[in-house]
Amino acid sequence: MPDYATLDSIADSYNPLLLALSLIFIGAAYFKGRLKTGNWRLIGLAAVVTVAYGLMFADKRYGIWSNFGLDYSTHSATSLGMVVFMSYFTDRRPVRIGLGASFILYALLMLYQRYHSLLDILTTGSVVVLLLGVILMLLKWMQMQPKKSRFANQWPGD
Repeated sequence: MPDYATLDSIADSYNPLLLALSLIFIGAAYFKGRLKTGNWRLIGLAAVVTVAYGLMFADKRYGIWSNFGLDYSTHSATSLGMVVFMSYFTDRRPVRIGLGASFILYALLMLYQRYHSLLDILTTGSVVVLLLGVILMLLKWMQMQPKKSRFANQWPGD
């Protein structure tokens, strides 16, 4: 088994790797000329950052997790957020399974390294998934809305 420092380096590289994959995921849409899709994906990633770090700031300010004897896991929030983000915007099942498996392995590594408790990870993950789920569903709904003409409702009887 690798030593603590090696596992620590692996754990430290997971979120940057997910961020790089997320940016590639967004860039692929732009590269294919699908500007609208790229824009929606960019907004989705911004939602991940906003939720993960917004909860972190709220927790620091109000001690939400510490009131229950827990610790908010920013690492779990950002990684799970990016996994949910990429899974939500892809229809490829093997990609979804791989992303989910990678997060489970990361969570196990965090437990093994004693970064966070299981409850820290589960509570952080639950709140992040709930908030992101609502936000991503709203984004998807907005994306599917028919585009209204500039001239709609301008001519009575039309």
